[in-house]
Amino acid sequence: MNELDDLIDRIQAPSADVAADVARGERALRRRHRWQCGAASLAVVAVTGVGVALSGAGGTPQAGFATQPGQSAASRSTGTHTADQRHARAHHRRAAVLKQQTRRLQHLASVQYDSSVLRTYHDVLAEHLDPTGRLLRLAQNEQSGGGVIGTKLDWRDGGMLEIVVGHRWGAASGFYLLGDAGMRATTYDGHPARVSTTGDDLVVSVEHSDGTVVTLIASTGFGNNGTSTASLGLTQDQLLAAASDERLTLPASMR
Repeated sequence: MNELDDLIDRIQAPSADVAADVARGERALRRRHRWQCGAASLAVVAVTGVGVALSGAGGTPQAGFATQPGQSAASRSTGTHTADQRHARAHHRRAAVLKQQTRRLQHLASVQYDSSVLRTYHDVLAEHLDPTGRLLRLAQNEQSGGGVIGTKLDWRDGGMLEIVVGHRWGAASGFYLLGDAGMRATTYDGHPARVSTTGDDLVVSVEHSDGTVVTLIASTGFGNNGTSTASLGLTQDQLLAAASDERLTLPASMR
């Protein structure tokens, strides 16, 4: 026996129970297996909870929540339907007004004067007051009698421009109450003239060199038609210039 063998014999190794060691190992393995299963279960529960939370945030809200998409959609649908009804009614109103105006303008455009004198009156006045030809329209309403002749013209789509031609200052009084206009004597371009001082209408009268008196009456309302325009866009000087035109005269049969 050598020294190494002698040393081994002198070392006392602890006694070992093999069966006990095996049992302890199995218990350790079972504990680790249970821990792993428990951790896996907790992970599943955590993932499920996150999924429910996300579903609650982005999915369909549960009953009792303040935001109820069914009611909001119904409210939006009702509001849209009401707005559509308002738009439809406004459209029908505009269409009716446009139709009425179109019929009136078509009627005015289709009218032709029986008298060449009245046509001349229109053309002379248009030359002074409506060079573009868009404001003064023809109208078939000749007025005559007692040495006086005149007509009413549509002005600015609803207003009125009336011309009366006679031999005296009061020639137009049969068609218009000149006294209500508060006529004041004046002159224009060397001609005796009179202009209105009261009321909303513009009224002027000019006496020509041959004694003819031309009266022009501009009004925002056309009483016979029941129409009106927002403003005349005329001045007394413009009317005086037009009324003093020597081409506005009586027909030969009335001179």
